[in-house]
Amino acid sequence: MTMMNALSRHLVIRGVELLGLLTLAVLGLTLGHSPYALGLLTLLAIYAISLIGLDATVGYLGQVNLAHAGFMGLGGYAAGLMVAHFGVGLLPALCVSIVIGLVLGGLLAVPALRLEGPQFALATLSFGTFAVLCLNELESITNGAQGLTLVRPALLGKGTLDALSFYWLCLALLAFVWLGARRLMEGRWGRAIAALKDSPIATDAMGIGALRHKVLAFAFGSALGAFAGGLYAFNLGFLQPQAFGYELSVTLLLGSVLGGRKTVWGALVGAGLVVLLPNLLSNRSVFLVFAGVGAVLAIGRALLAASRREWSFAILAPALAMVLLLGIALKTPDLESWRKGLFALILFAVVVGLPDGLMGFVSQTLARLVRLPQPPLPPAAALDAVLPVRPARGATVLDVSGLKLYFGGVRAIDGVSLSVAPGEVLGLIGPNGSGKSSLVNVVTGLYVPTEGSVTLDGSRIEAKGLLAASRHGVSRTFQNLQIFGDLSALDNVSVSLRGAYRLMWPLVAAGLGHAEEQAAQSHALALLELVGLTEKARIRARDLTYSDQRFMEIARALASRPTLLVLDEPAAGMSRPDVAKLKTVIARIKARGISIILIEHHLDVVAELTDRVVVLDGGKEIAQGVAEDVRRNPLVIEAYLGSAAHTEAAA
Repeated sequence: MTMMNALSRHLVIRGVELLGLLTLAVLGLTLGHSPYALGLLTLLAIYAISLIGLDATVGYLGQVNLAHAGFMGLGGYAAGLMVAHFGVGLLPALCVSIVIGLVLGGLLAVPALRLEGPQFALATLSFGTFAVLCLNELESITNGAQGLTLVRPALLGKGTLDALSFYWLCLALLAFVWLGARRLMEGRWGRAIAALKDSPIATDAMGIGALRHKVLAFAFGSALGAFAGGLYAFNLGFLQPQAFGYELSVTLLLGSVLGGRKTVWGALVGAGLVVLLPNLLSNRSVFLVFAGVGAVLAIGRALLAASRREWSFAILAPALAMVLLLGIALKTPDLESWRKGLFALILFAVVVGLPDGLMGFVSQTLARLVRLPQPPLPPAAALDAVLPVRPARGATVLDVSGLKLYFGGVRAIDGVSLSVAPGEVLGLIGPNGSGKSSLVNVVTGLYVPTEGSVTLDGSRIEAKGLLAASRHGVSRTFQNLQIFGDLSALDNVSVSLRGAYRLMWPLVAAGLGHAEEQAAQSHALALLELVGLTEKARIRARDLTYSDQRFMEIARALASRPTLLVLDEPAAGMSRPDVAKLKTVIARIKARGISIILIEHHLDVVAELTDRVVVLDGGKEIAQGVAEDVRRNPLVIEAYLGSAAHTEAAA
């Protein structure tokens, strides 16, 4: 029965996708005799490819990308010049476009993606403007502002391709890109990008690599933008640099936001809106109907909220924007002169009122109305296969020597030295502000020490960063939770698995990653079983209870198969039953031969689980030994309770 439900879900989802593509095919058959209608349909398919690429940055990375139109221009000119000067066919010219987008996108991404928010938007806007300027000024190559006239060649260069055949080609390429992008974004690659949007620090700490995946996502999106630009060039047969300027960048961004982010359906719907909206402006009656329907829906939503006393900016502002849109449409005879203002109002209404776009709203509504069964999960793998017992090798796993960390005049760590043996649980305690978290932040690569060394299994790892420390065998949880909130508990763990994903992304896009994905899920379930979260594997991380989030973070940290596991106050905020469960989990991890540094304020947890305890105060080590001896140490009593308590204890 479970298999039948899963098959039904698969058929429904794929059936809807097929229906969407068949609708475009039927429209091509029925409207193919009209050059104008066929041109719009072809443009819709091209824009949909472009928006799927743009969604990699806007939807998954959450960044405003204003360089996409520039990449379309570069791809269009690259393909056009290959045909005009070298006489190559359509497919080789489009391959050149993809390479241009991939290379230039990667080169731009490395510096630009170190920026966030407005700075990133300005960097991409600058690139887009520079690209258009180069296309305009290199007249000897591009023919500059006079434009470049093109002939649409056949696929391999002999003869020409008629408009209808070109539409079928664009539709087939859209289907190919659609399926490939969906497979990528539903797999580990898409989860990694979603993870780094939630927490770049945790993404590096788990060994995923924040910057690497950012660059890949941006380069992938840029390649699709350049590819769409090549198709755009052959659809119009004429190129001008000004066509790929700021206005097209904003139009594409509008389509991405209106259609809905993080979904290929959103790209298709957004492309339809981008193609149709300019044509709506040329027909005043149709635009009035569009504006009127939008105003009625927005006002109705506001009135419904008012009846429930649910006033909010997200409800009132879109209603006012749509009323203003309708008012301008009624009073203005020439809508084209208000083009940018009208688009701005529509964009504002959707961004504020429907932050997930039209398809986001539709999918959320359908999810409430129609519940499709989830596909069955594979059985959990044996824990020995996922987290094998580590044999003891050498006297120490970790050596910290003379470590100092200064923040200006503040000495967060002041000459600490310690070591951790294989399979040992080392407790790290001390009052607030004693330097515990600073110390483990240096050990795990988050902070660069002012002085001293950190050696793991014979390799120096200080100052190499989170990602390098993770790859050397350090993993951690965080004092302040760093979960991937939009991912399920299962996906949080599976995306962090070391060595589970080996296929290159083109092979995953081609549909060859299913077996690898099943194996990864099986391994992730074994780790969730270790922390008691098997039944909650599919729940979004942000919807888990606080204690379950803590346990999930431990399972995620184990996914990288660490030599050294750092647990930063894992029992903080937990109830007594959950603390008891935590003790069991840590004891089971220790039994796997994994060395552990445990920072904890629950001294009963420290006393029960640790082999040895190091106490810090003021950035310095003040005591070391077994838990019972440390608790009676006068310096420790004074650090926690003050000098008066020390005097009373001595008396």
